Amino acid sequence: MVSLLYGVYLEAVILCGGYATRLQPITLFVPKPLLPIEGRPILNHILESMDGLRPQRFVLSTNMKFYDQFKYWADGQKNPKQSIELVVEPTTHHGQKFGAIKGIKYTIDNAKINDDVLIIAGDNFYAFDLSKLYEEFKTHKKVTIAVHDIKSVDDARRFGVVEVKGGVVTGFQEKPEKPKSSLISTGIYIFPKSVLRRFDEYIKEGNSPDAPGYFLQWLIGKEEVHAVVYSEKWYDIGTIDTYKEVFDSYIK
Repeated sequence: MVSLLYGVYLEAVILCGGYATRLQPITLFVPKPLLPIEGRPILNHILESMDGLRPQRFVLSTNMKFYDQFKYWADGQKNPKQSIELVVEPTTHHGQKFGAIKGIKYTIDNAKINDDVLIIAGDNFYAFDLSKLYEEFKTHKKVTIAVHDIKSVDDARRFGVVEVKGGVVTGFQEKPEKPKSSLISTGIYIFPKSVLRRFDEYIKEGNSPDAPGYFLQWLIGKEEVHAVVYSEKWYDIGTIDTYKEVFDSYIK
């Protein structure tokens, strides 16, 4: 189905292939993207954030351990025109995991994605209007990433730190000791069809298949990357303390 709002093709990929070891023991039994916030799984909040974009297809990447749970969740979604396709990485525990970049390439290949693609990490909880990100992408047809101003250079050390000038990414540091800005990458990206080959190129060069930040560091030397800076709430549900903070704040 064509994106009705913009009249162009867009695919959406949600990354759910990790094992969330920092959230154990909770995530020994429940995958992180299915943990509830405000009475609904994190994934439902992510899907709602894409309502205005109307992607032609939703693809969710997962692993063999949690496949049944994601399949049950996907089958329970109520929009028959927007079924959710699962791509399953052949792993069953943390030691086998592909890493984010290898997982993205595996999903692109197995889902036969050949259009512009929105990629979202499945542990994101945010209040962003993603149509703003897509409008920026449409303007330039370049890689466009969602950036959050965390307001603290010290706190930024735990994330991928982004330097932006005139809406263009000029630098990227993955968890630096001395961040150069308080802008951090959120794990939300739009890649044009023409750039999808870069994932294969990056991996074949022997680069780290894990943190997307290393891929972005490599990419900005080869492609123009744009950023949209958001100040609305954003959380990386990475630890039990963060999950508890978010969960408690949304209890009515």
